Amino acid sequence: MISLPNVQKIQSLLVGHLAARTNWDEAPELFTIHQLDAGPALMRVPLSNEVWAVYGHPPTAVANLAAFALQLPRHPNGSHILVVEDAPLIGAAFRYEAYAISEDYDHPAAREAARRRAAGGSTPRFESIPGRLEQRCITAVDTDGGRYMASASRISEQGPDASEPTVTYLAFSDPRRDRLTGNVVDATNRFLNAVKPVQAAKP
Repeated sequence: MISLPNVQKIQSLLVGHLAARTNWDEAPELFTIHQLDAGPALMRVPLSNEVWAVYGHPPTAVANLAAFALQLPRHPNGSHILVVEDAPLIGAAFRYEAYAISEDYDHPAAREAARRRAAGGSTPRFESIPGRLEQRCITAVDTDGGRYMASASRISEQGPDASEPTVTYLAFSDPRRDRLTGNVVDATNRFLNAVKPVQAAKP
């Protein structure tokens, strides 16, 4: 069971990670989250950038990595070979960049695209919509079923500055939990389940 103070520390961890980024167009990164004596910590999963290039769509890459991880061997103690930290595994996180649209945005094209999307209509790729926002995001899931989403928006296409990151957390029992769904959450959760420790085989 992850305590409320640790949930809050995970939220701060995700916000701090995004706030420390200074460049855009970075390759995605996948992390495990561990409970250290000092608090939760992100540990990077050692992946080549070729992983992202092969699949093109980062959530698809994570989902395929999760399926592949199920076939990989484990250490004698039951831990997964992709998990590089011995401290207790309490979650996984996936950082990526994306584009967002909203009916509240200034540009009429972004507002119209958001309205059409909300009504179930088709829209162009967000990247191609005038007025869309570029965002840094990190999505996380924990071993209690909690979901986290932190993001920061690029203030101007002409500069690297970003807004202060914000974070949302929804517990497994939260009736609003379905607000944090989609292929990113699903892929991150599948990866976490694939690399959770298993009971070591008896000699």
